[in-house]
Amino acid sequence: MKSSKVAKRYARALMGLSSDHPQLEAWGAELERLARIVDSPEVAAQLESPTVTHADRMAALGKIAERLDLSFPVRSFAVVVAGHGRVREVAAMAETYARMLDDLMGRARATLTFAYQPSDDDLARVVAGLEAIAHKKIIPTTNIDASLVGGVVAELEGKIYDGSLATRLADAERRLSG
Repeated sequence: MKSSKVAKRYARALMGLSSDHPQLEAWGAELERLARIVDSPEVAAQLESPTVTHADRMAALGKIAERLDLSFPVRSFAVVVAGHGRVREVAAMAETYARMLDDLMGRARATLTFAYQPSDDDLARVVAGLEAIAHKKIIPTTNIDASLVGGVVAELEGKIYDGSLATRLADAERRLSG
């Protein structure tokens, strides 16, 4: 999902309420839970319905936040978001908040695609290599794609590091035929 200027403003506003890192982490998790619920097709359809009044939309988001047992700041945030008609952007706000929090904490998220399920040692080696490149703690998400034949493809901060055997074989074939 692409972040908007509005999502950045709201995420920055929530983050600006505290300098306590554990609290900011907790708020991020709460915002993520709220975004999953609000973004679900059933709830989104109800909240975006033209038959739902502005006041009912605010009350509904407040109830959702209450039922999710969100902290007071995140509950208040949810009501403000609804009050300004920005419910549609809660997922973008959560994503932006997570990215800003990662930057603050010196972390980066990487998607690692392996040809087969990696061992803990293989995963640790790849993560260590990416940490050396990024100078940040890496939070990996792993995928499996047998078409890679072997090796790994890592996506980190918008860059792709392709160490797959499939790509190496394609490069060799291109060099031999050309």
